[in-house]
Amino acid sequence: MKKTIKIYLFILLIIGINNCYCQYQGYTTDSDSLLVLKNGSIISLTSQEGSVKTGTIVIKADKIEEIFFTENTKEYANAKVIDLKGKYILPGLIDAHVHLATVPKKNRIENQKEVEAVLLKMINSGITTVRDMAGNAIILSDYARASRLDQIPAPSIFYASQFAGPKYFNMTRRHSNNPEDKSDKPWAQTITDSTNIALAVARAKGSGATGIKIYSDLSAHLVKNIVEEANNQGLQAWSHSAVFPASPMQIANAKVNTMSHAWDIMYGLNEDGEITRESLSNKIDFNRLDRILLLMKKNKVILDPTNYIAENNNMNGVEIPKRAHELGVKVAVGTDWPYLYEPEIPFFKELKLLVDKCGFTNAEALYSATKIGAESIGLADRGTIEKGKKADIIIVNKNPLDHIENLKDIHTTIKSGIIYKKEKT
Repeated sequence: MKKTIKIYLFILLIIGINNCYCQYQGYTTDSDSLLVLKNGSIISLTSQEGSVKTGTIVIKADKIEEIFFTENTKEYANAKVIDLKGKYILPGLIDAHVHLATVPKKNRIENQKEVEAVLLKMINSGITTVRDMAGNAIILSDYARASRLDQIPAPSIFYASQFAGPKYFNMTRRHSNNPEDKSDKPWAQTITDSTNIALAVARAKGSGATGIKIYSDLSAHLVKNIVEEANNQGLQAWSHSAVFPASPMQIANAKVNTMSHAWDIMYGLNEDGEITRESLSNKIDFNRLDRILLLMKKNKVILDPTNYIAENNNMNGVEIPKRAHELGVKVAVGTDWPYLYEPEIPFFKELKLLVDKCGFTNAEALYSATKIGAESIGLADRGTIEKGKKADIIIVNKNPLDHIENLKDIHTTIKSGIIYKKEKT
């Protein structure tokens, strides 16, 4: 009898937890349920322009089921219907350069509190997907899974395994106080000429990584081998723009998927071959810069400029993404900046720099923050509002095509069909 009561109480507890969870999210995750967003001003973005048209979006589970741009009188049984008249709908934002677990705190509870605070701030700000550019894969895989299963309010998380040479890891590990940092892990691997690259990439893939981060102390031929093997095993190749000794020109020539930090291209404006820290150019030689950027365009390499971090370190790197944009190089929006240090999230500041200093229109900047962001991770299932795409949507109160600052006036975030609405304080 006591055993039966315990089982019954356990079942009630689980039901109660699930009910509380669904109430917190504001929308049931039942696969048969529908969410209908009607009368909203749907923003369509291309690489050159944006347009607005009133319509209705029907979401089933985590996908966009239908889109109507004519009056929709269709009735949906058991659907949750939200009237968005006067609101603007666009794809969820994508931060292409974050670090959630690069230097985890030793105290597990403290670490959990900080990471979840960052993730909550992101989702409340309309960021539905992030690319983590190398960190502890044990932590990242756990949060990626929790996000995927909608167990916590968080953007979808995709992450990298970091590849670098021995000089880099010898330096960083020598100064670490954590004994676990003293040896290679699948998410942080030392690469030399004698490394079995296929095995190294397989280990990275086994850790759940989506891409290889090509970081430092790697030659041009090693970079090329890493890229080829990563692509062979279905992973992306994400590189710093300068890897030392591999130069920006050599990185672009290796056909990596993305190059991070526009400022680092300044190291490649004096040298065509290998570079050192002394190779930094004091001014932009646009003839040399154009050669690198046009090679990036030819090889379909996306630039992840991280302008805000450059501005905060007195590095005037905005001329490089500005010229990249003029030449037709795709540009993503990545922050590489802490989310809890400032009241306003760095993503908005990164986006505004594209508009204010890099010659992007509001529509072009938003396209970079959505469609190009998805491409930078290798994702084709999000970044646009289309039938069959993932239901990652941001709803704002004012039109961001008029003023990019309007993007901050968030009404609701929807990720994988789940509603996240920030509680008013």
